[in-house]
Amino acid sequence: MKKRTAAYFLILTLIITSLLGCSQKDNIRTDNEIATDKDTSVQEKGRYLEKKIDLPELKQSERILDIIRNKEKKFEVYTYDSTKFLYSCYTLGDDLTWSHSEPGWLNKNGSDKATITCMCLGQDGNYYAAFSDYDAGGKSFLIKSEENGSRSKKVDLPYLIKPSKKIKKVTYYPSIDKLQVLVDGNLVIHDMWQNNKLQVFSPDGKELDNISADTLKNFTVKDNTIIAIEASGSGIFLYDTQTKNKTKTYDYTYNDNGAAYVLLEDGTLLVGDSGGIQRMIKDGTMWEKTVDGALTSMSMPSIYIQGLYVGDESPEDYYGVFSDSGSSYKLLHFSYDKNVPAVPSNQLTVYSLTENKTLRQAISLYQGENPDTQINYVAAMGDEGGNKSDYIKALNTELLAGNGADIILLDGLPADSYIEKGVLADISDVIKPLSESGEILPNIVKGYEVDGKIYQMPLRFSVPVIYGKKDAITHLSHMKDISEYIKASSGVPYTGPLTYRQLTRNYLALYREEFLTANQLSEDNFTSFLKNLKEIAENTGSVETLKDSDENQLFWDSSNTFFGVKKGTIQTGMTNIMDITGSMMLFALLKDTSLDYGSLNSAYMPSGIAGLNKSGKHQEAAKAFLKFLYSKEVQDADLYEGFPVNKASLDKWSEEENKDITAAMGDKEGNQIAANWPDKTDRLRLYKTLQSLNKPLNIDEELDNMLTEQIIPYLKGDIDLSQAVSAVKTKVTTYLSE
Repeated sequence: MKKRTAAYFLILTLIITSLLGCSQKDNIRTDNEIATDKDTSVQEKGRYLEKKIDLPELKQSERILDIIRNKEKKFEVYTYDSTKFLYSCYTLGDDLTWSHSEPGWLNKNGSDKATITCMCLGQDGNYYAAFSDYDAGGKSFLIKSEENGSRSKKVDLPYLIKPSKKIKKVTYYPSIDKLQVLVDGNLVIHDMWQNNKLQVFSPDGKELDNISADTLKNFTVKDNTIIAIEASGSGIFLYDTQTKNKTKTYDYTYNDNGAAYVLLEDGTLLVGDSGGIQRMIKDGTMWEKTVDGALTSMSMPSIYIQGLYVGDESPEDYYGVFSDSGSSYKLLHFSYDKNVPAVPSNQLTVYSLTENKTLRQAISLYQGENPDTQINYVAAMGDEGGNKSDYIKALNTELLAGNGADIILLDGLPADSYIEKGVLADISDVIKPLSESGEILPNIVKGYEVDGKIYQMPLRFSVPVIYGKKDAITHLSHMKDISEYIKASSGVPYTGPLTYRQLTRNYLALYREEFLTANQLSEDNFTSFLKNLKEIAENTGSVETLKDSDENQLFWDSSNTFFGVKKGTIQTGMTNIMDITGSMMLFALLKDTSLDYGSLNSAYMPSGIAGLNKSGKHQEAAKAFLKFLYSKEVQDADLYEGFPVNKASLDKWSEEENKDITAAMGDKEGNQIAANWPDKTDRLRLYKTLQSLNKPLNIDEELDNMLTEQIIPYLKGDIDLSQAVSAVKTKVTTYLSE
């Protein structure tokens, strides 16, 4: 345990930087070392810089299908116009302008109503595209370009007309979602119905081979070699399709933002992912990182790398094709600049207990606009987990000693204690102008004002709602209101069953202030809280464990509760809405006009709560980045962490139409409900609700866990009321005095 605690402490005193050619773990530098760099007259120079290549301007009805580099090493953007039913190709010239053409091979594909599923430029020099034809029962077909792309012909692939699966009397046929073509013309495909299997077919349609690989990940080809991820999800392999053998395997850990590969003529393998671009020479054993993803857009959570290409410059330059969460594309160029510092001269450090995608997104964007600044992000717990309280104690020691990161995300941390002890700086000069100008939501800002000052501000927020019978969802102002409603109601459970832990944490989040204010516990009010909580637990059938439930998610909702409300066997349900997609099932349910929804006491769940370390060494630089966190540029992206606090971004979200997204839910009894994108009326109502919220549910993880551990035995009947009150009083008094 001593070693682990020491590790937690160490991570707070180190700044992680990635130097050219080194792995991230090898680049741990202290503040003093960075300061030394700044004072050194001769500083190491040279690193890769990123430049965005503007894509062609498209009509509103046009969408990008893919970006491909042709045989002349020119980039081509392929689009489809849904009003004209027309495919287009835009080619990038040497002057970085785009020329338009109509690819006959795509527009004469033999079916006007077929949908393209993927396309590629084969190693044999021909273009290929796969389609799904819904007029033909969902069967797929494959075409190949001919006569310099002026026309196409269908590739004879009998496999595509053989049924793959039958579900409830519906027959499904193979569907190609990834496609590559080898130099000998053999086809390498992934059929979405074939898990972890790549199939190789001859040009005349005969199946030649199938290869085990992780088919949820990218694969590519070079000549007659396939480059793919092992079926285990870890490790890259090269597969010779002529000998049918793996010729090389590489240690590699895949990440969720994709990976793209290039195999050079000399056998060097390049891999691009969110960590950057790294290379392994033939017969090498160590990856060399050339482009540091932390200093580029590659680390942005909203983008996914689709393709990697090598340019003609020396040193080696690269092009990356990326898709993003908004269904658009990016084309980025990475070239080496020998004159810029290898490590940016301005350094900031940001700390959070767990990874925050919005923060990661902002760091990438900010560094792109400010190449002389590096923001070192320490997500202390990473993927390793561990005892959260040990991390918090280590952070507290650092902060109280006047050290620590410049900016701290306070999620799960004792923010009130930090404010009381003078650890956090007043950020009113950053936040209030944004609120007064209408750039960010004033109702969210208001929830964080303390005696006219602001010490913390969330990047995102979500809204916990209650839904169900109209008279049942209005009795929420105080804990006793729910208890009294239950006593007066018909005996139908107030909500669906939760575990004791889920129930306790939900009601602590909503009503903790009824018994704990100004760091003082009211025994009388806490006694009332426990009595009311037990009545709710007994009424709703709380249990110790529930299958498939998320113990750590506040306001977790189940299909049993959802359908219980629909059928009238349960009066209400609670759920936490984080974005428009998350409201779809709710609004589908509310088509039953006897039901309604509302916020839980105008409360909201903050996410990514940013604060400024009063002892930070770079106050003005930190404030500049803090302001950037709330910009439309950062807040527009939907990273599934909550609604934006930037008003223009929230406007954009609420106005968005998306008919491509549908959802469905069923229960074990066979009941089903389908949902589409909420209509404008529903979105407007939710939009107004979001702007009326004024009570942040700031969760002190340590305190809540402490309370929950003492309350559960009482709910289960293992201890009586007085024992529970006494146990909580002792624990809370000790905790608050530390």
